[in-house]
Amino acid sequence: MAKKVFEPIEINGMVLKNRLGFPPFLNMPANEDATINDQTVRWFEDRAKGGAGLVMTGAVVAGPEPDFAMLKMLDMTRVGLYDDKFIEGFSRIADAVHAHGAKFGVQLEAIGGVMSGRGPSLPPYPNAEEATDGFLKIFYAFDVPITEITLEEIETSKKYFADAALRAKKAGADCVELHCAHGGATFNCSFISPYYNRRTDQYGGSWENRLRLSGEIIAEMRKAVGDDFPILVRISSDQLVGDKGITLEDTLKYVVPAMEKAGVDCIDVTQGDMTRSQQGVLIPMYYKRGCFIDMTAEVKKVTTLPVIGVGRIVDIDMANQFLEEGKADIIYMGRQLTADPDTPNKYLDGKADEIRKCIACNMACGPCPVNYEIHRDHIPLTKAETVKNVLVVGGGVAGMESARIAALRGHKVTLMEKSDRLGGMVASLAKTPMTTEFGNLVEYLSLQMDKRNVDVILNQEADVAEVEALKPDVVLLSAGSTMQIPAEAKGQPGVMHHIEALERMDEIGQKIVIWGLVAADFAVSLAQAGKDVILMGRGGVETLAKYYPGSRRYYILRQLTDIPVPRATPEGQRLSNPEVLYYVNVEKIANNEIKIVNNEGTQRTLAYDTLIVSRERTPNDDLYQSLEGKVPEIHKIGDCSAIEEIQEAIHSANEIVRKI
Repeated sequence: MAKKVFEPIEINGMVLKNRLGFPPFLNMPANEDATINDQTVRWFEDRAKGGAGLVMTGAVVAGPEPDFAMLKMLDMTRVGLYDDKFIEGFSRIADAVHAHGAKFGVQLEAIGGVMSGRGPSLPPYPNAEEATDGFLKIFYAFDVPITEITLEEIETSKKYFADAALRAKKAGADCVELHCAHGGATFNCSFISPYYNRRTDQYGGSWENRLRLSGEIIAEMRKAVGDDFPILVRISSDQLVGDKGITLEDTLKYVVPAMEKAGVDCIDVTQGDMTRSQQGVLIPMYYKRGCFIDMTAEVKKVTTLPVIGVGRIVDIDMANQFLEEGKADIIYMGRQLTADPDTPNKYLDGKADEIRKCIACNMACGPCPVNYEIHRDHIPLTKAETVKNVLVVGGGVAGMESARIAALRGHKVTLMEKSDRLGGMVASLAKTPMTTEFGNLVEYLSLQMDKRNVDVILNQEADVAEVEALKPDVVLLSAGSTMQIPAEAKGQPGVMHHIEALERMDEIGQKIVIWGLVAADFAVSLAQAGKDVILMGRGGVETLAKYYPGSRRYYILRQLTDIPVPRATPEGQRLSNPEVLYYVNVEKIANNEIKIVNNEGTQRTLAYDTLIVSRERTPNDDLYQSLEGKVPEIHKIGDCSAIEEIQEAIHSANEIVRKI
C-alpha cells in the first residue's frame, strides 16, 4: 500500500490532505459565454469526491474577453474570471470541492500568446531560416495572424491577472496558479521563450528581460491576494523544441530562480509547447508512463519550494514511488482522474483492481472515451424497473461495457463470444509496444464481467437457435466488424488483414508492405522491431493516420512526413523506415509481389514477405436481420451498428443499455 502519496503537505498555509492532484485541464465544460454551469461544478466536484487532495482549474481567462468566434470554430469553451460576474460561479465550485475535503485552485491565463494571435514578436518562429508551423496550421490549415503585443497591453495585462487572482480568493479558492508554460499557447511563456520573443525593449533579449513580465505579474498578484495566500506557477522544464527554446538547463539556471525571487510558493513542472511540441503536453500512448518525471526531479534539486510533477502517471504506486524517490512533492494525475475520478478512493478501499485506467488515446479527455459518466449530458445510471434476461452477443469492449451496465442495473446478463478470449479488436491493438495501453480497458472490463456476475460463454458463435434457446428478453448485438481483404489480394500467400497480423505476429516476415495509411503506428512499431516496412495508400499525406486524435497524429506526422516542426528530440526525427507511398493504385498481386502505380503514372513492383491490409471494415450484423421478430427486443451496439472508434462504442453501449 502506497503511503507517501497519502501524506498531507502544506503550501504557504494551505494544507492538502494528500499529495495527489487534478492538474489544469483546458477542456472543462462551460457555457458559450465563459460562465460556469452545473456541468462545470460537477467536473471539479467529481475529482474532489474521488479523493484528490488538490483540484486545479484549467486555464481561466483573466482577461481580456476571449474571441468567442474563434473558440466556436475550434469547438472549444473557456471559463472566464475577467469580471466580478464570474465570482458566484467559482464560489459554487469552491463549495463543492471543499465539501469533500479537497482544496481548490484557479489557474490564470490572459488571452494572448502566439496561439491566440498576440505574440511578443512577429513570426516566423524561431526565425526565417528555421521557420516552423503551429498545430492549427498543420491540422486545420489555419494560419493565425499575429499582432505584436504593445507595452500598453503589457501594463494592462498585469491588472488583469491581479484582479482575477483577487476574484478567485473572494470566490473561496485556496490558491491561484500563474500559467507560464506550454510555449506559444500562453501569454507568459510566449514572452519567456526565446523561440517566440525577439523583442529589443525591457521585455526581450536577455533571460532577465524575458522573465520580467512574469515576475511583475506575480508581484501584482501578491499585492492583490496578500502574503498568506498561496501563489503557484506552472513552468515548462523543457519546451522540447531544441536550443532555440527553453531548455532544461535554462529552466534550472534562469527560470526557477526568477520564480523564487518573484515570491511564488510552489512550482508546477510540465513540459512541451502546445503549438510546436504537443508530445510534452498531450502525451500520446507511444511514450512510457512517467516519461518526463526525471526533468521534474532536476527542478526539485535546485529549489526548496514544493514541486509538482506530471506526465502520463496513471498508477498510484508509480506516483508514490516518484514521491519516495524525491522526484516531486505532489503528483498530478490528469487523464487518469478523467478516466476514473474515484482512483484515489478505490485504491484506499483496497479496490485497486477496479480502477479504470486511462488508455492514453488522446481522443478527447473531456469527455473521456472510456468514461461515459464524465460526458456532460450522460444518462444517469439507475436500477431497472423490470429485471430482464439480457443476452450480449460479442465480447469486445462494446459488448463488455453493455454487459457491465446491464448488470449494474440489476439485469441478469449472459455474454456470448465466438473466440476464446474477450476484448475483440481492442485486445488485438494492444499487442504492439506502441499501443499496449489499449489493454487497460480490456483488463478493466474483463474483470468487471466477474465482479458483476456476468455469465460469460466463450468459443460459442451465436446463431438463431442458440439465441432462442436462452430465451432472452433483450439481445444486445455487439459482434464488431471484420476488416476486408480486396479481391486481388485474396488467396495470395503472405496476405493478412491488420487484426490477423496483430494476432499472428510471429508469422510476419522481414519485408512488409502495409496497404492502408490508417495503420501508421503499426508500421512504425514494426520498423522499430527491425522489419523493413513500406506503408502505402490511395490518399495523400492528409489521409496519413487520418483518424488518430490530436497529438497521436502529430507524433506520426513528425516521424513520417516533412512538415516544418521542431525536430529536437529523437522521436521527432524524420524516419526513412517505414517508407510511405501516397496516391497508390494496386494493379496486380502475385508471387509475393505487388505491382503499383501512382497518380503520376510511375509504376513500381514491391516484393514482400507479408502484405498487411488495413482498409475497410464491414459490420458483423447478419444476426440482427435473422433475429428480428424472433426476440422481444434487439439492439445493435458498437461496430456492428456503425464503424467507429472506442469512444463511440462505449457511448452507444451506455446510451442504449441505460434505458432498458
